[in-house]
Amino acid sequence: MDGNQQQPWSGGPIAVSQGSFPGSDPREPVRIMSGENPDLPSVPELPGRGPGADMIGRALSLLAQVAPEFAGETTSSGWRLAGRVTDPGTRAMRRADSWLAQDVEASEEGYHAAPAVKVAVAGPWTLAANVELRSGHRMLADPGAMRDLRDAYPEVVRRLAGRMRRSWPQVTLQIDEPSLPAVLAAGIATPSGLDAYRSVSTEEAHKALSEAVRAARESGAATVLHCCAVPAPLALLRSVGADALSLDLTGQTPDGRGGQDEEQLGQLLESEGSLVAGVVAWAVDGPTAAVNATVGSVMALLDRLGIPLDSCAARLAVSTPCGLAGASPAGARATTIRAAEVAALLAREVA
Repeated sequence: MDGNQQQPWSGGPIAVSQGSFPGSDPREPVRIMSGENPDLPSVPELPGRGPGADMIGRALSLLAQVAPEFAGETTSSGWRLAGRVTDPGTRAMRRADSWLAQDVEASEEGYHAAPAVKVAVAGPWTLAANVELRSGHRMLADPGAMRDLRDAYPEVVRRLAGRMRRSWPQVTLQIDEPSLPAVLAAGIATPSGLDAYRSVSTEEAHKALSEAVRAARESGAATVLHCCAVPAPLALLRSVGADALSLDLTGQTPDGRGGQDEEQLGQLLESEGSLVAGVVAWAVDGPTAAVNATVGSVMALLDRLGIPLDSCAARLAVSTPCGLAGASPAGARATTIRAAEVAALLAREVA
């Protein structure tokens, strides 16, 4: 951890949630997280409510407040830019704004005693890969649109962090980049499905992400960079300067060759970086592994890395690899409880 970085949470190991949950009432996930993630609960995201409650719609609405040309409208396949602030785009963005306001209000009521709060927003490369232009192509296809996105995104981060800091003194901003590996590998298909958009260089990706991290830091917020792809581009993610990385670690194998690059994981922890370990696997009805088995997988990983738990415990959080929007309500609750149980058992290993 360099001198500019800050710790996204106090103490550890702790349990955190990625933020997305099933259902339509934000008070229920807030109630769950206030009990199971008291150290760093998350502003909930409930995509089941409809377009605008999803990560892309939420981020577009925040972008549209900075630059109106990013106002979006829904299509049969997702989101596209409205081209200008039209009635359909305005209604869609107003709906997204209203849902975010509800989520923040529920969080203010439920997390009033929390020392810090986490809020997630889709990252610039995931937006570019998932939002269409009026032509039907993704934003990735238009250098001008990409330039405007890179210019506007840091202000989105500043405003969101500032909004959260009015209610909580400590804020962690999670930047979600599930599409980043596909963007880097020319893995985003064109509308015909017969071709793919050009790959984005690591230099381009680094510039946009590092500017977002810097904007958050200037606003007083810690940052978590979340990529649930396996393997994630860990060298790039580490170089951006986020305070923590959040990764899917459910695919690690006993020989250390499966899943994420363990050499990079070791370097992250050895350099005083923080890790949200996505080790709590789940299915619709709840977690798929016992507490002891999940704790054992964490201890085995640290043993392969040659890093004692007590040397990194304060920089370790436990979570699911991705959000829980696809779980049943009971499954989401059970999985959140399981993550807390895993974190508690790891904490006892340190005590």
